[in-house]
Amino acid sequence: MAEQAENAQKRVDACEAVVVGAGIVGAWVAHRLAQNGMETAILEAQSVAGGASGRSAGLVLTGLPGHYGQAVAAYGRAKAREVWTLIAEGRERLLDEADALGVSVTRTGSLITASDEAEAEMLGEAARLLREDGFDAWFGYVDPLDLGFRATLRSPGDAILDVAAFTRALVAASGATVHEHTEVDGIQLEDDGVRVWAQGRTILARMVILAIDGYAPLFAPYFAERIVSARNVVLISAPVEETVFERPYCSAGGRIYGYQLPDQRVVLGTWPPLDGSEIEQDPDWLAEEELRQFAGRHLPDVDWQHAERRSGSGGFTRDGLPIVGRLPERPSVGFAVGMGGRGLSLSPVVADRVVDLMLHDADPGPLSAERLA
Repeated sequence: MAEQAENAQKRVDACEAVVVGAGIVGAWVAHRLAQNGMETAILEAQSVAGGASGRSAGLVLTGLPGHYGQAVAAYGRAKAREVWTLIAEGRERLLDEADALGVSVTRTGSLITASDEAEAEMLGEAARLLREDGFDAWFGYVDPLDLGFRATLRSPGDAILDVAAFTRALVAASGATVHEHTEVDGIQLEDDGVRVWAQGRTILARMVILAIDGYAPLFAPYFAERIVSARNVVLISAPVEETVFERPYCSAGGRIYGYQLPDQRVVLGTWPPLDGSEIEQDPDWLAEEELRQFAGRHLPDVDWQHAERRSGSGGFTRDGLPIVGRLPERPSVGFAVGMGGRGLSLSPVVADRVVDLMLHDADPGPLSAERLA
């Protein structure tokens, strides 16, 4: 009776589409729905860009963690080429939209570095495969950072973006009605649509799209076997006098990244390994320890003892690609989740795929959740 009374007091709204989550993916989804003339509401438990998007390093990179050779080995040549093409196209769309919205973009390019001869040989092979498949890549046995690396692969099209500012601008441009600090309690199918129960209101819509990334396993059991929520750790030094990084770089198989802020602070970050093994120790501690060891080897002149420490969480799939689909037996509830640690360039792509799925029953292609069934 108490629950019924509470629900009766909630404000009742109606619209064509509800997007749950106001990070960068939710912003792109709302943008695409608006382009299709859909009246849309966004429900966000925190604030726009208040989660992982607001804490993002802003590295708009071509590719997934690791390098192209690893993707070819994991997916096969044709699928790897298709995925890299989607990422490159998404990167350009993201940067073009940021320019159109007046959000600052710094087109720096990026580096993948090799610490030893074995890694250098793998990067050289990755560069060869990239060029053969039509992508822009440069490789050489050089260390432009002068930090003790053996070789470097450079991607010239990559950039740095203020993701929080971009997300807020894209949400505003979408024209969607935004309800911040409005956590969704549940979704109920009805004859005339989908009812979304949330804090202080209930909304009846034609469709719902979930853009909640690492929180997906908490929302529906369906995601428990498909999404792993993992934490990253970031260390930020005090400002240093010299320029350490003219452009962002990745190392250690793509798991460690670094760049330098405009105020000369040095940033190092990492995602923990997701190999399914049991980690008895605190994974946050393991990630931080790995970062400090890496910093001691390659950045010994930077004071890391008093570094600021930050952490956040993201959603990962076992094959490293996002998943797009509909919830089983809930065809009016779609999702685009599992963006991983390098999902910025794919964010407009997954938004396209989930909106096209919901509106036109289009196949999400290599991002389809059915591949993990």
